[in-house]
Order: sequence, then structure tokens, then C-alpha cells
Amino acid sequence: MTSLIQLSLWNNSLSGPIPSTIGNLSNMKHLALSSNKLSGPILPSTIGNLLPLDSLYLCSNKLNGPIPSTIGNLSNLMSLDLNSNKLNGELSSSIAT
Repeated sequence: MTSLIQLSLWNNSLSGPIPSTIGNLSNMKHLALSSNKLSGPILPSTIGNLLPLDSLYLCSNKLNGPIPSTIGNLSNLMSLDLNSNKLNGELSSSIAT
């Protein structure tokens, strides 16, 4: 599935952590996992590997911990929605780039 460009799994009651293997989807441009029951941290190495990503929707889950600074590596990112989670910590300046 490394050729997959879009994955939208909104409102499916998915639970548990975001699998680290999602970082293998190196051609991913649109990732939407909102309105599920995903929990745990957003894994930095996983998100940082998705360089073509232009939209990332992880809102309305149970994700916790900091927002990974590696999101700043996603230079094509145009839309980021992480609201309605339990994220904490500082917002890295790398995200502004």
C-alpha cells in the first residue's frame, strides 16, 4: 500500500494508537483519521516520514502528549486539524515553517 495517496477513515470507532507503520505510506497526501477513538501520542517518526502530506486531520480523538516538532518537516502541509484531543506541551517553532 505504499502507493496510497489518500486515506480517509472518519467516524469509524477506530481505537488504540496510530500504528507506526503508517509512516511507510511515503506517497500519502491526505490523511484523515478524525472522529474515532484513537489514543496515545502522535509518533514523531511516523508523521515526519509523510513528506508529500498536504492535509492531516486527527481531530476528535483521544490523542495525548505533545504535538511532534517533526510536523514542521512537512513542507507541503496546507491543512492541519488536531482539535478535540488531549494534546499538551509547547508548540514547536518548526511548525511555523
